[in-house]
Amino acid sequence: MNSEIEIQKLKVFTLKKLIELKTMIKEQEKKKTWLSVADVEDEFKLSRKTFDRMRLDGLKVSQPKLNGKILVEREVLKTFLNKNHGR
Repeated sequence: MNSEIEIQKLKVFTLKKLIELKTMIKEQEKKKTWLSVADVEDEFKLSRKTFDRMRLDGLKVSQPKLNGKILVEREVLKTFLNKNHGR
C-alpha cells in the first residue's frame, strides 16, 4: 500500500517536471532569431497562403538552399507586420 502511494507521488512529480520542461522549451523557441514558415504559422497564427502573400508584398526571407527551408528573421517579420498590416 505504501509503495503504491510512493509510485503515485513519483508519477505526479514526473508529470509536473515534464510540463515545466515543455513550457521552458516553448519559451526558448519564441526567443529564436530565425523562424521557419511553420514557426511563423504557429506563433503568429498566420496561414501559409498569408505568409506567401507577405513575401510577394516584400517580406525579406532567406532560403539558403534551392528548394530548401525558408527562414525569416523575427524582427524583420515584426517590423513588416507593424508597417504593412498594423493599420
